[in-house]
Amino acid sequence: MFLYVSWLSHNHHVLLKDKQSKKTKMPPKGANLLEYSDEGRDILSKLSSAPLEGFATHAVDASISEFMKDATTTVEKGHLYLLWHLINVEESLEDVAENAIIDGGYDEGIDAYLVDHEEKRIRLFQSKYGVSHSIGEIDQFVQDVERLKEKEQSKLKRDELQYLWKYLNDKKMRVELVYITDQFVDEYQNKKVRVMGRQQVYETLWERIKKPAKGQNASLRILKTPLEHKNSKVCVVSAFDLAEMVEKNEHYIFESNIRKHLGGKGSINKKISKTLEDDPHNFFEWNNGITVTVDDVSIKNNELHLKGAQIVNGAQTSKSILDKKKKANNLDAEVLVTVIKTKDEEHQRRITKYRNSQNAIKGKDYVSLQDYFISIHHMLERIDYFFEHQQGSWLNLSSSDKMRYHGHDIYNQYLPDTKDRCRIKDDSAIASFVSYFEQKPNEVYGGIGKYLPTGAKYETVFNDELECDYRYFLFPHLIREYAKNELEYDRKNTQHKNKRYAQSLFVAVTARIIHKNILEKNDDFKSDVKELETIMQNFGLCKKILIVSDKVVTKFLEDSAVEAKIEESNTAHNFFSNQVYGNDMLKIIDRKIRQEQNEIDYIKKTISGI
Repeated sequence: MFLYVSWLSHNHHVLLKDKQSKKTKMPPKGANLLEYSDEGRDILSKLSSAPLEGFATHAVDASISEFMKDATTTVEKGHLYLLWHLINVEESLEDVAENAIIDGGYDEGIDAYLVDHEEKRIRLFQSKYGVSHSIGEIDQFVQDVERLKEKEQSKLKRDELQYLWKYLNDKKMRVELVYITDQFVDEYQNKKVRVMGRQQVYETLWERIKKPAKGQNASLRILKTPLEHKNSKVCVVSAFDLAEMVEKNEHYIFESNIRKHLGGKGSINKKISKTLEDDPHNFFEWNNGITVTVDDVSIKNNELHLKGAQIVNGAQTSKSILDKKKKANNLDAEVLVTVIKTKDEEHQRRITKYRNSQNAIKGKDYVSLQDYFISIHHMLERIDYFFEHQQGSWLNLSSSDKMRYHGHDIYNQYLPDTKDRCRIKDDSAIASFVSYFEQKPNEVYGGIGKYLPTGAKYETVFNDELECDYRYFLFPHLIREYAKNELEYDRKNTQHKNKRYAQSLFVAVTARIIHKNILEKNDDFKSDVKELETIMQNFGLCKKILIVSDKVVTKFLEDSAVEAKIEESNTAHNFFSNQVYGNDMLKIIDRKIRQEQNEIDYIKKTISGI
């Protein structure tokens, strides 16, 4: 991580600024969300039950209030609360969340929907704000959806509902019902619907940012007196006892492991299983064992008492042993276990990183330790931008700390003149990255979750070949923000209503114009990042490119073949999540780009002279 920062300082001295003179106290590395504010740090010093309460007050409630501050009516508040929930709880991009809301006349009791074609999942939302909520409304929502499924598709009065009807009756699609309210709801027993009252929202968001192992206690019987070295204990345990410990604590014990459990598909896993089956008495000699980090450890009556246990190496071994126990309940093997006491999260990350060597470690694995994004955070911080790689951390900064992120004079020209313009949210940054460099705006629009750290497609992008370079995230972000705020790629645009769906498309088309038509490259766009930097630092020149991109996207959306395709898809929402960047559509986009060839040639000449 420090090597990356040093490289950045050496090669980008024009943009980097000396921060040593600033006296603002920053939270420690690896800090959880509460440690970003004085109020949060005070809460952490109190009773164990207090952090969730404090998080609810100082983070969640404050976020909702800030988001809804301009609402004057109950209807407006209800709309904004639903929008806030879709963005923050359901992890939808802001433009996608806005377009997902369909409440109004003939909505059949559905206020919003999200469809992910990749994951074959559809989420239907009903939202009740304030006094409109009641337990009866939850049951009514379930009934409304059942009635919708039974109706004739042609008799539905909304295009969106005709589109949804098709998927509701598709056995390949997983349908999830989510009832949302700002009120507190006691536990509701109905497996058909997920109820998200205020308390459930608190708990969901808290689970995402807290360290799961903190405060958790586990125990493990040992066979022989352990060997002790400084803060470490090396023990021999039975495979059966280890499996029992893992089974009881599986919900948190692998959280810090960079591979978690890879299942039984890899060659290493198969070998572990085979040894357990055929040569259990040789398992101790043939296996590397496992490493457990703990906040504290004690020994009593030949039993290890572990606080905050995390299996940071050996998830494969542990999972294979557990699978064998579940199948046969017969384990004669012994396992080497190293227990290391440390409360330092940076130290734990290093232990995890250096102790793993059996399978190749890819970019996704490092992100589970946050190393990659922490590095990106530090790089962007040095040019006065705040990369929010941990949800809620911006909100929990004090006003004075927020003010010190004032950005770069050139890059700020792409951004709106708002107090949080120097905040870069990780989901939006990743969406822009994937749209620009991977050329997959449709997949991003369909659901950003698959490209986030726990997503199924994350490792396809974040792998060993991806450099740790802030420019990959900053530049596409600037392009998206310019499109949204200056070119009206949002709901404010009444003249071109489909532009509100096209933020990710605009980013992708801009990349296509820059790299394929101006720089005349056909390989990996990421290899052109230095040339892209030259363009982005010349705002006047880049603005010309963005205007060309706007012309291309506008003409594309007005093309009769595209309009017909949108009509065929029932909704623009569906078209942009599923078809907008297919081969047929790309041919139309390239044709629209060629229509702007004179302006592109002029820009090429200008760049060659820089």
